[in-house]
Amino acid sequence: MPLVDGGSRITNYIVEKRESTRKAYSTVTTNCQKCSFKVPNLAEGCEYYFRVLAENEYGIGEPAETTEPVKASEAPSPPESLNIMDVTRNSVSLAWPKPEHDGGSKITGYVIEAQRKGTNQWAHITTVKTLDCVVKNLTENEEYTFQVMAVNSAGRSAPRESRPVIIKEQTMLPEFDLRALYQKTVIAKAGDNIKIEIPVLGRPRPTVTWKKEDQILKQTQRVNYENTATATILTINECIRSDSGQYPLSAKNIVGEVKPSDAITCRDDIEAPRIKVDAKYKDTIVLKAGEVFRLEADVSGRPPPTMAWTKGEKELEDTAKLEIKIADFSTILINKDSSRRDGGAYTLTATNPGVTAEKCVLSWLPPLDDGGAKIDHYVVEKRETSRLAWTSVGTEVPVTKLKVTKLLKGNEYVFRVMAVNKYGVGEPLESEPILAVNPYVPPDPPKTPEVTAITKDSMVVCWGHPDSDGGSPITNYIVERRDKTGLRWVKCNKKVVTDLRFKVSGLTEGHEYEYRVMAENAAGVSQPSPTSPFYKACDTVFKPGPPGNPRVLDSSKSSITIAWNKPIYDGGSEITGYMVEIALPEEDEWKIVTPPMGLKATSFTITDLKENQEYKIRIYAMNSEGLGEPALVPGTPKAEERMLPPEIELDAELRKVVTIRALKWTREHGESLDRASIESTSSYTLLIVENVNRFDSGKYILTIENSSGSKTAFVNVRVLDTPGAPQDLKIKEVTKSSVTLTWEPPLIDGGSKIKNYIVEKRESTRKAYSTVNANCHKTSWKVDSLQEGCNYYFRVLAENEYGIGLPVETSESVKVSERPLPPGKITLLDVTRNSVTLSWEKPEHDGGSRILGYIVEMQSKGSEKWSTCATVKVTEATITGLIQGEEYTFRVSAQNEKGISDPRQLGIPVIAKDLVIPPAFKLLFTTFSVLAGEDLKVDVPFVGRPKPAVSWHKDNVALKQTTRVNAESSENNTVLTIKEACREDVGSYLVKLTNSAG
Repeated sequence: MPLVDGGSRITNYIVEKRESTRKAYSTVTTNCQKCSFKVPNLAEGCEYYFRVLAENEYGIGEPAETTEPVKASEAPSPPESLNIMDVTRNSVSLAWPKPEHDGGSKITGYVIEAQRKGTNQWAHITTVKTLDCVVKNLTENEEYTFQVMAVNSAGRSAPRESRPVIIKEQTMLPEFDLRALYQKTVIAKAGDNIKIEIPVLGRPRPTVTWKKEDQILKQTQRVNYENTATATILTINECIRSDSGQYPLSAKNIVGEVKPSDAITCRDDIEAPRIKVDAKYKDTIVLKAGEVFRLEADVSGRPPPTMAWTKGEKELEDTAKLEIKIADFSTILINKDSSRRDGGAYTLTATNPGVTAEKCVLSWLPPLDDGGAKIDHYVVEKRETSRLAWTSVGTEVPVTKLKVTKLLKGNEYVFRVMAVNKYGVGEPLESEPILAVNPYVPPDPPKTPEVTAITKDSMVVCWGHPDSDGGSPITNYIVERRDKTGLRWVKCNKKVVTDLRFKVSGLTEGHEYEYRVMAENAAGVSQPSPTSPFYKACDTVFKPGPPGNPRVLDSSKSSITIAWNKPIYDGGSEITGYMVEIALPEEDEWKIVTPPMGLKATSFTITDLKENQEYKIRIYAMNSEGLGEPALVPGTPKAEERMLPPEIELDAELRKVVTIRALKWTREHGESLDRASIESTSSYTLLIVENVNRFDSGKYILTIENSSGSKTAFVNVRVLDTPGAPQDLKIKEVTKSSVTLTWEPPLIDGGSKIKNYIVEKRESTRKAYSTVNANCHKTSWKVDSLQEGCNYYFRVLAENEYGIGLPVETSESVKVSERPLPPGKITLLDVTRNSVTLSWEKPEHDGGSRILGYIVEMQSKGSEKWSTCATVKVTEATITGLIQGEEYTFRVSAQNEKGISDPRQLGIPVIAKDLVIPPAFKLLFTTFSVLAGEDLKVDVPFVGRPKPAVSWHKDNVALKQTTRVNAESSENNTVLTIKEACREDVGSYLVKLTNSAG
């Protein structure tokens, strides 16, 4: 309560508030009866001053005000959880997420406390700024509970407790993570380096041992392994065939020993055959009959390929005339005594399937001892390891290589080879057991699919290559989708897909879909890829682009006025407003200065700024998706008055002391001085204009007068400001897609040279202007790419070093159109002795504006003057008042609001005279039938000029017309009508036409 109540009881208190960024207080309540009050509806995070005033029957007393601003915030909410990440014999690792709400004030740290089991006291451990903490120096085998509290400027949050934990060293059975090894198999080419890294888990750290087959792996410089804190790494440098095999490994600690269920297998890679030939074989080889030609080739591949020469579709064999030499990695074909029939295409085929599920390729070396005679051939046999009997594969094999076919998939075979000379069959050489399986496996799953483009009924799905193709090229990808409302996966592609993307169509608008992809090779289909997130089938809407041409229009010591243009790209959704933010140049904390719902206009005055302080200003556009990219106002505008000290030049006479009877200030062109304040004494005069703008520039004239005469002086005032509006904006030329503008420079240049002009346009149906050219250096500009037939407004703004000035705008909208094309083909419909009837086609193009009418002109023979004879709105006209026998030429022009087209002329002159055409019938039928009692109507078309006289006869007697039987004639037909026909109407009817021509 106040110490002094003013001699009257306090009736109530008045509570007021103001934001720290504003100067004016606003009333919270005017009728508080207590000495406390809760001020509601404050903006979270804002700082406020408060003041209280007491009121008695004599009025409101002096206020009591808070000395410092109060931030409207509260303690944050606690972190969602406190997690135990690791435990040792004397420490615990803790981690937690950020609180859901920071209370309106930045989180400054987190307080960690601990409570030992059996006590009620919480001990402070530490305060950290991160989201994790290691608590050390704990007592082994004791049970602890931990709690964390978030701290901001308003205080601490409620605590979040962890689960109880006993402090002791954790133990865990060893474990290997073999997920990175596909089917626990490593495939490499001879000479490659192999590095196998396997993560190892276990507490305490396990000891890892490697073996090859059943023997401890002997470490050398080339083959060795290394154990780290989290993994074991096997390295084989420049691998060779003998490195193939199984590599079992084991891990052991105090908890136990673990061995993977399968050993890791290293085996040879398969290399596809490649044929290398000399470049000369790419051209046709020409030689004479009787000459010898040689074809040579080198071949590579693993295992060594099998080679065959063919001509046409026939495989060639080694003969005396055609010699074929084949080594492991090369071949030569020699043709002796060439003749015409030896010409043609020779094809070399190299294959190395190695072992597959159906066949294998065997190769061997000749025996070291040939038994004293030449080796004639070899005998090859096979047997399944589950059987004892050998079966013959080849009885007379001439070379040291053979392809064995018709193997059974999955069976294990042993092969043996025996050399044969003239003395008999030698000892056999047996192979190792071989399993008849494909050397490749199904590929790894593709990478997680993503959707890159979405419409209401389609999506484009993309994915990454599998880590491994399984040793066989990927031939197809299978894309599947599942609706969020269903359970079944549906295949999307009916055709083969080899690309890493596929457009899925036929989706239902508004439904959500997830996708997975499988890869396929010769061995089969992979496991499905990880499932994608759900994507909604709808036309995509994006956030808008940045506003265009952000600029400063004006400034004062406490405000800056800015303007901008609508974004070029609205993201596919209508712009709903704009938001403006400011920040100090050296800071990154931005403050919103516009209303919460945003601005509708494209200009804004930022108020309550600090005088002479520079600011960073940026503008966002908003649509239904949210805020787009910001546009930064160039530079760092300063809150300052824009002014220039006046300059005055006075002659020496005015510097003398004179006695003044009258004194008057005026402006050169009679502008008003209502905003000026004038102070005068006997020795000086002072004219003051506050808050000057560009219109205050000019010549100020001072006139002083006394009994001795009068004297005039002037002061030239130049106000540095943005320019005034350009003058005399005119439309110089309009076409169907462009408008040419011209204008004059502004009368007021703002005290600085005009740098450039900004040309803008807007459709008459819209409110916002868009920039056509922001850097025009001329006083004219052709605005092109306009939409034909649309109405546009245009405006031009001048720019100097102080910014962009006022606009000059076209007073009326301009329709983008031009004169129409000439009418189409003109047709002469009729001619009489004093008239002509014409018709014509519409113009191919109306110039972007509706055709208002057509002008028909005529020219008499021998005259050069065209005279208008008709103006019509339809495509036909009859011109009357012609002179019989005169020859006339006619032409027609189309007219729209932009003008008259070029004329289209009738191809031939017309003579005004009656046409004379002998009568002629156009009757299709001459016999008509009708049932008794029914009506009959016979229509007889005819031509004839002048109009023929028509007479009807029945059975060579003039037809007697009655109400039941009568005939009517017009310009071009006659119609005989018989009502309720009867037998007596049967007969031959004759119609006769007569005119001056016949």
